[in-house]
Parts: sequence; structure tokens; C-alpha cells
Amino acid sequence: MNRRSLVVLVSIAAAALIAAAYLLVADAETETTASTPTLDTAEDRLTSTVPYAASAPASAAPEATTTTTTAATTRITLSPGSTACDAYETITTTGIVASPDIVEASGMAASRTRPGTLWAHNDSRDGARVYAIGPDGSNLGGFDIAGAFAFDWEDMAAGTSGEAATSSLYFGDIGDNFSIRGGRITVYRVSEPDPATLDGPIEGAAALEFEYPDGVYNAEALFVADDSLYVVTKDDDEARVYRGDATRDETGVETLEFVVSLDLDAQVSGADVSWDGATIALRGYRTVWLWHRSAGVSVAEAFTAEPCLAPSPEEVQGESIAFLADGAYATISEGRNPDLFVVPFGK
Repeated sequence: MNRRSLVVLVSIAAAALIAAAYLLVADAETETTASTPTLDTAEDRLTSTVPYAASAPASAAPEATTTTTTAATTRITLSPGSTACDAYETITTTGIVASPDIVEASGMAASRTRPGTLWAHNDSRDGARVYAIGPDGSNLGGFDIAGAFAFDWEDMAAGTSGEAATSSLYFGDIGDNFSIRGGRITVYRVSEPDPATLDGPIEGAAALEFEYPDGVYNAEALFVADDSLYVVTKDDDEARVYRGDATRDETGVETLEFVVSLDLDAQVSGADVSWDGATIALRGYRTVWLWHRSAGVSVAEAFTAEPCLAPSPEEVQGESIAFLADGAYATISEGRNPDLFVVPFGK
């Protein structure tokens, strides 16, 4: 065996060891965050069952199958001296996630085709698969994303795409705990189906390849606004925001545009934007930050303002956040059968 062959074999072995270590660390994450008290039974945790607006019973038949978004057309405005957080006060528990397959919920988005339904995916202990959750946490099924690959899915988003204003789901394969991706990430885009009529895998996934312009980053947060997707890095010192084209085709690799650096003094584990585009949310394990965005203001401009702190449910390892049609936001934690929390819009 010549020296060059030996180097190749050593490199392959090192990559395998890194991948194995990654999976071990990911599996241990949920079990090493036991600082939050846990309750013994599901009945103890279901403290209230306040349904949120625009939700439909899980058994109700859809009026029509469509991919057209029903997002609000009127943007929320703030009165002088108020903040985006003033509209949020109480934390309710609307159910418990029933699916036995959702064990490491890392990303979540509210369905535009089935009001009240949430989509969620696991972190590292799963394949390219998404799960539908009813407004009460009920299990509406799990679905493979045909043609997609899950190396380290960390967040997802729902949003309109292009002039047709059809709803799409975006899955962010953006995690890089061990800095082995070389600054390259993938976001999978599919037209959003109605989970009530879906039979089999979700077809037609487009793999959008991106690269950072200035380094290698680990990221766990993704949201879509104004035909752009935004990736937010996870770091103790700063959260860096990057922008890419959400409507592009699969051709080539797009270099992300650096938008802004945020000094939050905490790691960002999830993100979303309200359906009217007026409120941007980033979340950490113990914090929810909100920014208000007026009409005509870009995401970059909105991030130049100081965020306010909104109610953050007490969770074992909270990584998911999603705005609902009525402006409320929902969260779930990693772990088996987590609570489905909803923070209603309006006091």
C-alpha cells in the first residue's frame, strides 16, 4: 500500500469516527438537559386545552385540496411605545404530541393548506421524513420526502413561493456541529400537500445547495420571507443571519448573502416569521426574541432594532417555534410526547 492510499484510508476512517461521535452527541443532548423538572403523567402536563383560532378538528374533511396560502393580507402595526411582545402574555398547553416517532423535534412549521395542523421533523435520529400534528397534538401521520437526504436537519419553514403564491415547505439540512461540511448546506423545498389527503411519500423535492461566503458555521434556525430564505447560525458569541433565494431552481450552488450579526448572548435554536410578515421570531432554549417589521421594511432593517422578549414555555430542550394563522406561536421540545404549547396573540 503506497503512502497516498494510506492517507485516503485514514481520512475515511476519521470521517466515520466523526459521524459516529456526532450521532452519540445528538442522542445524548436530550438526556443531558434534565435541569427542567419533568412531570410523571400526560394528564398532569395538560394544564389547559385552549384551542387557537383557525384550527380545525383533526377528523374534519378539507373543503378543498390546494397549495394556496391563506396568510393575512393586513400587516400588524404597533402603536407608539409598544413592542411586538406586548401582544403575547399567556402560555397555554393545547395538547401533547402523540406520535411515537417524534422523539427529537428540531423544526416545526404551521400548515397553510390545513389550518390548525403543524408539520415537524426530527433532528438526527431519523431520515428525510416529516410528521403532521393536529392542533391537540394528535398524530396525523408521518411522510417520507422522496429524493431527499437528512444529514442534520435542524429547522423547517412554510412560506409562499414565487408569483403564484403557492405554499411550500422548506427543510434545512444546515447543522454542522463538528465543522465537517466545508461551509456547504442544503435546503429541500417541496410543494406543501394536504396531510389529510396524502397517501405515500411527498414527491417533487428540490435540493437547493448553498454555501457561506465567509466560513463554516453550525446553524439550527431557518425562516422564509419575501421569496428569500434566512439561515441563522448557532453560536455563543453571535448569531449571524444569511440570506438566499427561496425560489431558485436546483442548478448550481448559490453563495449566501451575509445580512447581519446579532448579539443575543444565547444560542439560537429555531426561527419563524408571522404569516403577515410583521413579526420575526428567534428562539433559544430558554428565550423567545421578537422583532417587528413594518410594511416596506426589509428583514435586514428590522434586525437593526433591539428585540423584545416574549413568553418562552418551560421546556426540556426547546428547538421548535412556528407562527399560526391568527398570530399565535406554537413550540414543542425535543423528547418523547412533549407538550404542545401555544402562546395566543392578544391579551
